[in-house]
Amino acid sequence: MKNFTIILISSFLALVCFELFLKYSPFEWGVSATKYDKKIGLWHKENFQEYIIEECYKNRYSYDEKGLPSNIVPYDSNKKDVILLGDSNVEAQMVKNEYIMHNSLAKEFNYKYNFMNYGLAGTSPTQQLVILQEKVDLNNTKYLLQFIDIEGDLLDVDSKNLSSLARPKVYVTFDNLDDYTIIPPREETLFDKMSDKLNYYQSYLFVKKTLYFLKSKLSPKKEADRKTKEDVDLSKNWLYLKGAIYQTNKLIHSVNSKIEYKLVLRSKSKKNKAIMKKFLNEQNIDFIFLNETAKKLNLKLESFTCDSHWTSKAHRNIAKIIKEIGFIE
Repeated sequence: MKNFTIILISSFLALVCFELFLKYSPFEWGVSATKYDKKIGLWHKENFQEYIIEECYKNRYSYDEKGLPSNIVPYDSNKKDVILLGDSNVEAQMVKNEYIMHNSLAKEFNYKYNFMNYGLAGTSPTQQLVILQEKVDLNNTKYLLQFIDIEGDLLDVDSKNLSSLARPKVYVTFDNLDDYTIIPPREETLFDKMSDKLNYYQSYLFVKKTLYFLKSKLSPKKEADRKTKEDVDLSKNWLYLKGAIYQTNKLIHSVNSKIEYKLVLRSKSKKNKAIMKKFLNEQNIDFIFLNETAKKLNLKLESFTCDSHWTSKAHRNIAKIIKEIGFIE
């Protein structure tokens, strides 16, 4: 019993020392920005600030009282809203707040609208449909801008590609464009509750990153399987992706027929571009292919070298593109 007590106390003190070492050393990781959400699976912590630290950047990000990336100007109820949906590139923890897309757009449009950033890392248009249903007030909305990486989102709409180490996530399955089922995230477990408590500490994120690293090293084939290949049957994935877009369009127009739905697309595949272009034209949904449009305007979309997320310059240039081509007015 005495030895057990010594081991317990020693382990606790070692953990405390490790936490202090991480927090006040060059090996700082930051802490998790998310918490359990019964509708989405994960959502940002409200009124929260923290550093995100990687090999090529260290940035302090912040979320407001709704858990949205902070705006540089207060919300003005006399102005219309522009809603942004997307993944980690739109969420943009790694970019200085004043340059993130919603704030860059606010500057470009001389603060004509309230630009509201609902970007969330790890989400595809299926999860973003649920975010729109559960988190967004569309009654004052003028535009909905959704950023889609076709190859990446084709994989992410399918729950079979969810990592075994990932936290819970909502999924949406489609029988056809009109008939769909929302598969809610699993109920919050004791593990989730403990994780939400522990993710306020540096050591939690350190352990999580270590587990992801080990998993990627021990299972290289499984990670490689996420790459889109021409010979893989993606018919179900295309249905889910198209279904999410179709239902998003249907949802916003059920609230207000005057809301304008705009898609900002990226793709390296001519085949995928053609499929998406045909579908969006049939649905009368406005879109641009971002990289091609940037090239025409001689604007570069630079990415960080360590993880390929857009840099602050890319965010500013995307805002310029949207303004210069009159994508929103």
